[in-house]
Amino acid sequence: MRFLLLLLLFSSLQSFGVDFTKLNRDEPISTVYPSNFKCYVDVSLFLDATQVYDTPVFLRISYIIGTDTLNDNLTINGSHNAVIKRLFLDEGERLTAVIQLNNGETNEIDSLEGSLRIVRNPDFKPTDDQGKNTFLSGVWKSDQTPLFRIGIEDSIPQVFRLKFLLNENFEFDNLYFKMKIISPSAGIVMLDKTVKVNEGTVLSLGKKSFSVDISEVDLSTPGTYYFQVMQNISASRINGVVKIEYEIVQE
Repeated sequence: MRFLLLLLLFSSLQSFGVDFTKLNRDEPISTVYPSNFKCYVDVSLFLDATQVYDTPVFLRISYIIGTDTLNDNLTINGSHNAVIKRLFLDEGERLTAVIQLNNGETNEIDSLEGSLRIVRNPDFKPTDDQGKNTFLSGVWKSDQTPLFRIGIEDSIPQVFRLKFLLNENFEFDNLYFKMKIISPSAGIVMLDKTVKVNEGTVLSLGKKSFSVDISEVDLSTPGTYYFQVMQNISASRINGVVKIEYEIVQE
């Protein structure tokens, strides 16, 4: 009986991974985690290049789930040993994690120590905000639709301002989203919106914040307003969206 319990515990905490001693721009390193039930998984990376490479190591890390590919960029100075991504998997989904050298001046780094691991995290409990308007690991899933309830008590002209916080892993020029608004004066209003994230010829890395004023809805009528935000990109997951919030500003 004890053996059976230990076997069940081991299988429920089963991890998948690969060890490596070389990083190459043309030969990626990957490992796969098949999920038999809904769960959170941690992707961990150990890398020690202190003895063989004296400048930062730049990595391109891809997370493939079904038809979605999420890409992160990671800079390592000497050594690294930490969880690099936490993701939620539905039953039957497979996560493939892929790492690739992204240094421009070299094709390969050899004789280093490294490992890539994916393990289920049975202890992680998301906060109340995660999945509502703050997204786990900066990944906005299509079934996560932030809903904001606003109570207006006077007739002062005001505007609903939607605010987005993005991180360096958002890799599109534009962010497309939809809004469903229930207004005491106009009823149900559906809007398609676009935020232009990148103005230059190349994508800029780093955190970015954007605001969109929803001027189509008049907030001068007292009552309760509902603002629901939905992604409008052909993917079930969008990487790099950290948080969606709002403020009410006077016209």
